[in-house]
Amino acid sequence: MTARPPSGAHVRERQADRSARTRARVLEAAIRCLHQRGYAATTTLVVADEAGVSRGAMQHQFPTKTDLMLFVVRAAFDEEMAFYAERLRAVPDPKAQALALPELVWEALSRPSGVAVLEILQGSRSDAGLAERLAPLQAQIERESFAPAARFRTDLGELASPAMIRLVHWAIRGLSVAQLLAEKPEEVPESVRLLKRMMEALVREA
Repeated sequence: MTARPPSGAHVRERQADRSARTRARVLEAAIRCLHQRGYAATTTLVVADEAGVSRGAMQHQFPTKTDLMLFVVRAAFDEEMAFYAERLRAVPDPKAQALALPELVWEALSRPSGVAVLEILQGSRSDAGLAERLAPLQAQIERESFAPAARFRTDLGELASPAMIRLVHWAIRGLSVAQLLAEKPEEVPESVRLLKRMMEALVREA
């Protein structure tokens, strides 16, 4: 019996699978490069070599460095949101969820992917093309990060406000830098715990 050639749908599915695998390898490699070398040294060619993909494949998936950097930011955020959802699933009380955020955000943002995103954010200050395209993505990400707490705002007040979520997020981003530069990096997490205690005090005063 002569084997039938694969259908067009099957061919497209295989191509999609290959593309997804390539993008996953590139994402891991880009995060490693950004974490270890910084934004300026992380070029698409460096990432392609690190990922073990051809330059043609890299060019097909990410024509420019900006395309790659936006992909990293979006993918890292999606991974962080999935991480928070998984960890908070076992914490049914909304107030306890809010008070758990500083340490959860610290755990997420002090990982290589968190440092990689910080490198991209800092790099955008001197890269006008990146800044122009990153700004709307960051605005969208911020809106999405506020959404889970919105349903608790009536009960939790400031603890679930955009101002509090923004404070926790950017304070932790700053502390992730401090840990890289501090003489005693093991002491930096105490600042995270202090932020949690400050939030607890806000709850008691409410």
